[in-house]
Amino acid sequence: MAELLRGDRFFEKDFRIFLNRESEAFATGMHRHDFIELCLVAEGRGFHYVEDQLLEVAKGDLFLLPVGTSHVFRPASTDKTSPLVVLNFIFEPSALDMPTEWLTEQTGIADLLREQELRAGGWYRCSDRQGRFFALFAQAYREFTERSSGFRTMVKALLVQSLLLLGRTLEEERLRQEKSASDSFTALVNETLSAEKLAEALRYIELHYGDRVTLKDVADQVYMSAGHFQNQFKKLTGQTFNQYLQNVRIQKCCQLLKTTDKTVQQTANEVGYSDMKFFHSLFRKITGNSPQRYRRA
Repeated sequence: MAELLRGDRFFEKDFRIFLNRESEAFATGMHRHDFIELCLVAEGRGFHYVEDQLLEVAKGDLFLLPVGTSHVFRPASTDKTSPLVVLNFIFEPSALDMPTEWLTEQTGIADLLREQELRAGGWYRCSDRQGRFFALFAQAYREFTERSSGFRTMVKALLVQSLLLLGRTLEEERLRQEKSASDSFTALVNETLSAEKLAEALRYIELHYGDRVTLKDVADQVYMSAGHFQNQFKKLTGQTFNQYLQNVRIQKCCQLLKTTDKTVQQTANEVGYSDMKFFHSLFRKITGNSPQRYRRA
């Protein structure tokens, strides 16, 4: 079982906040504590064992560990020129002397600070992307070690700022995840709508293939941009719009050649072609025969 570290080993009797700066080592064993720990990776890379999880960590990773959480940091290697350095804020909730409701209720941090008994789990992690936490930790560490006049008030204020910033960062992360999930859902819905609009577009082509119909005409009918419609059309049919329209027109022409006595030019005009040279070339390309030979066959 992980060793239990007690706050009395670190705290002054009338000041229940402590800061230190540790270069982590392989010899350190798993431990838990009867205080809360807010720790920031200040330098290097390595690993953080938290309960039964192994997490890769690097500069900027921040953790808030409740009372009773088993954990230990380990460097990535034994190379002393690349140490894993961690800044630690350890404290008891009573040291803050403030309503815990001030600490962003929705993130659960306030509940964590109200917890008085030893418990494990419920820890938090975030990334210090802009160096805001490092600035607070560094100032607090200087205040704590230099012990100038009023240092206790300064340290307490900086701890509160760090916790408030953590709450804000966790809330921002939650909103980003919700937005990402919403965007993914919207993309899925739009994809489904594109399939529905495609069916509508095919019906429009079936009714108007003999007219001077264009890609933009059909895209407008389904309220889509021409570019997006073209992409969706090819994705769902395997053909470009022009290829599909040409196939429809030639198929209709074949039906007319087989079922009516209309001339080749009349059938071509009826399905939308006035350029007979182009029509004959396209008909042969799609069917493998000339219109006359197709009719005789």
